[in-house]
Amino acid sequence: MSNITIDIVGEEVVFDLLAKLPTEVQDAAIEEAYKYLLDVLRAYPPRRYITRVSAYGTPFFTDRQRKWFFAALNSGEIDVPYRRTQGLGRAWKKHGFGQNAMLVNPTPGAEYVMGEKQSRHEAMVGWKTTDQIVEEREARIMEKLEVGAEKALKKLGA
Repeated sequence: MSNITIDIVGEEVVFDLLAKLPTEVQDAAIEEAYKYLLDVLRAYPPRRYITRVSAYGTPFFTDRQRKWFFAALNSGEIDVPYRRTQGLGRAWKKHGFGQNAMLVNPTPGAEYVMGEKQSRHEAMVGWKTTDQIVEEREARIMEKLEVGAEKALKKLGA
């Protein structure tokens, strides 16, 4: 089973920023950042058709793969063209709270779409890995951390 996990507290920049704050403020800041990241991770790239030949140089790697594909197509197990179900996006969940929280996607195959094992095909379609998303959105994540911290500080009367 595939599983993708994101833990922004492990990021050095975030850790340095939060380490100086009270626990309640740290938790509120992290919750705000995770709320933003969930929205970003759930978004799909625009539709783009990429053939297996353009991604891999061949439609099938083995004769067994070709036979399975056509048998599954004839039985109705798979549909061509593929229809987006939004299942990958809906599967992103936050487990835990504050510093103990992490974003998780247990969808089978998620690591091949957005994880470290991303396939060439999915990259060509436009999917970004979770690491790329966090890196590209680092400035916005930091803004969200600051917003969350400010809200928490106001609640604490600071």
